[in-house]
Amino acid sequence: MLKTKQNIKYTATLPESSVDELKMLAERKVIPSVNFAIREAIDIYITQTKKELYEKQMQEAGKDKMFLSRTIESNKDFSFVDSEVGGDW
Repeated sequence: MLKTKQNIKYTATLPESSVDELKMLAERKVIPSVNFAIREAIDIYITQTKKELYEKQMQEAGKDKMFLSRTIESNKDFSFVDSEVGGDW
């Protein structure tokens, strides 16, 4: 069965000036709609926040001797396979 993304209505409070700016951009056809811009901004924010979280987790993992050991061993295990394709994927 094909799953589709469901939308929910959620009320948020935004500065009036931001909403006015978005309306002006939509009227000038710079953006498709205020709703589109808000959704796009949220997607960008979530992506950036997850990236920052991942980087923080990797920095912490870099301090873990067991993680580093497993990573080095895994790299050694795949070094032959990587050389078969010349390093290009």
